[in-house]
Amino acid sequence: MVMSLSDGDLEFILQLYDVGFGVIPDKSKFEYAENFVYKLVDYGFDVKGNAKEISDHDEYLDKAVEVVLEDDDMDPEDEWLDPEFDDEWDD
Repeated sequence: MVMSLSDGDLEFILQLYDVGFGVIPDKSKFEYAENFVYKLVDYGFDVKGNAKEISDHDEYLDKAVEVVLEDDDMDPEDEWLDPEFDDEWDD
């Protein structure tokens, strides 16, 4: 189930992001943004429906949303076509 976000909800979530972002070293900011977006997905927030608003917040979230949505677009049935999946089974 996907949770819709009101403008107030989205503003609150992005303010939480900003609090953490301010204390993260520059070299880790993309990883923080990506983990943040994945966590939103994990908790059922409608990232796809709010992609523009989230992406417009900053450049790190912009790239993170792109990565997360591309990852989400890959059908589990097609995972066996992914070379990384083959490498996991070869170990």
